[in-house]
Amino acid sequence: MRTISAACAAIFLAIAICCLSFVGEGYAGCGADNPNCVVPTAPVGTSNNQAASTKFVQNQIGAGIPYTDVTGLPADSILGSISGGAASALTPTQVTTFCNVFTLSLNGCVAAPISVSGRYLGDDGGWHAVATQTLTQGTNVTLTGTCTGAALNCQISAASTTQLVFSSRAAASALNLTGVSSIQTQGYAAAGDGGGATFKNVGTSPFLDSFIPAGTGGGTISSGGASYTTGTYYGVALTGGHGTGATATIVISSGIVQSVTITGTGGNGYQVGDVLSAAASSIGGTGSGFAWTVSSVTTPTGSFTDSAGNHFQIVIDAGNFPNARQFGAVLNWTAAGGDGAATNDKSAIQSELNFASYGAGSSDAGGSSGKFALVPAGTALICGGLVIPTTVRLKGIGESSTTLKECDAEASTQPFITVGDPSSHRTAFFAGIDDLTLFGANAGITGTVPMVYSNNVQGDIIRNVAIYPIYRSCVFTEIGWGGPSFIHIYNMYCVPNSSVTPFGVSLNSASNQVIDGGTWFSSGGTPWSGSAILVTTNGPGIVNRFIDVHCENMTSCVQYNVPAGGNGTMTYIQGMSGNATVSYVIDRLTGSASGQLQVQNSSGNGAGCLVFNAGACAQTTPLMGPTAY
Repeated sequence: MRTISAACAAIFLAIAICCLSFVGEGYAGCGADNPNCVVPTAPVGTSNNQAASTKFVQNQIGAGIPYTDVTGLPADSILGSISGGAASALTPTQVTTFCNVFTLSLNGCVAAPISVSGRYLGDDGGWHAVATQTLTQGTNVTLTGTCTGAALNCQISAASTTQLVFSSRAAASALNLTGVSSIQTQGYAAAGDGGGATFKNVGTSPFLDSFIPAGTGGGTISSGGASYTTGTYYGVALTGGHGTGATATIVISSGIVQSVTITGTGGNGYQVGDVLSAAASSIGGTGSGFAWTVSSVTTPTGSFTDSAGNHFQIVIDAGNFPNARQFGAVLNWTAAGGDGAATNDKSAIQSELNFASYGAGSSDAGGSSGKFALVPAGTALICGGLVIPTTVRLKGIGESSTTLKECDAEASTQPFITVGDPSSHRTAFFAGIDDLTLFGANAGITGTVPMVYSNNVQGDIIRNVAIYPIYRSCVFTEIGWGGPSFIHIYNMYCVPNSSVTPFGVSLNSASNQVIDGGTWFSSGGTPWSGSAILVTTNGPGIVNRFIDVHCENMTSCVQYNVPAGGNGTMTYIQGMSGNATVSYVIDRLTGSASGQLQVQNSSGNGAGCLVFNAGACAQTTPLMGPTAY
């Protein structure tokens, strides 16, 4: 027979008396017939809180039983340490004594677990591990009583809205979290597990980080309608369904919709079975009856479904940004391991970008727009390129800290970063990239394929970005769709490969094109035969401004080749300099428009020629006042 101390025996007797009284009352459990049940949510693995919430257990706490009571939280008799509360585990003797007395109200005695730390006694009369669930004092949690040492008599009180904290998204998704309104995850138990985020229980509502796949495979035409106007229509906003933001290219002939191609992000929050349509005004102004049924949506990379089918939507706190790691990015590329040892983070980061575009309002109508999608420190391998949606900025934490590495096996025609959906025929307002490095593929290209491309951006396309293009160019913009009127490159560092890079920046867009903020072009290795900036666009009202730009180890800083006959085209260069490795800082080609290039406050800084004008050097010394060429 086991011998126990006198104090423990006295407690045992007191409990036994109380237990017999309780058994006589009947075991009501947690429900309408038990007003003492105050816990609104069941613990993981149980259906209610019978064991922790009855009058019997509450009375024993008042009598000083070494027992941890949890009031208002989804846990039964949690025994042991509680993260943030510094509560020590009960001794095996205490657990055995508690088991012998407490389970008089159940069916026999449940043996104590091998380890009591982080356990609870469930409704089924068995011990269960709390697993990765923790409670943190300070988030609506109050600890009272003796919460340390062997004589544990610790009471934990918390509001029903208190969040549960798990080690990772993977750990949370394996559990039944029915009734839990929100959870948090702590850091990253493993690379790509989506840790360090807040999630909200949205029941069975569609995920906001789930999208209709681009192309024609995401749905089928359930009705082609009638009397529509024949034509091809771009950037058509689709209506209906659960989600928002889906756009498509729609082809109509003989009055009937013949094809639907999803473009851009694929919208947010749609589900399979949604029936979408389009306003007649968006597809020619006539007709009716068109319907397209969603047959496929992407699996969310940020949010998750728990074991009971509850959808937990990732939520970005006010003042914070979505983080690429929350969407599964691993950022594990290294120079030693190369592409073969790294994870392709394209899907994760593209999902993050698409999610960041949700709910983008119109600032023209008094709404808000412009969201960051953050990529933390590290190097992410990207195969297949990225498209940055309108109003979204892809942001690192510094040029030397965050790097996006293009796959060496990338298709020779694939731009690395496309700013704005080029097939939408709509302006991409305020989209761009900030505070990171882009490193190009070690593979050939076709034509003018760049690291950064856009045909519809309007705003700051680049801010504080270093680009190592290798076989590609740094930036290529062109006149496309949406009427872009302003492109700004600020504080960019472009490092052409001395033998294979076709050019640095080629500006072929419309209206105002600006490069400033200490932008630097420097080729490695032998002197490069290319030009840092190509200016070729002509048209009404175009104004190019290049301010505080430096280049070295190349033929020229600016090659000006704007054809004559333009209407109001002007290029202003101020504060530009080269060095002794530059042949000529500014090169106006023969046949280009004269009198529309103005230079001031610029210096060759040792270059062979400051202004090479129509085949001859026109200026070698620094220019202070404005001079037209």
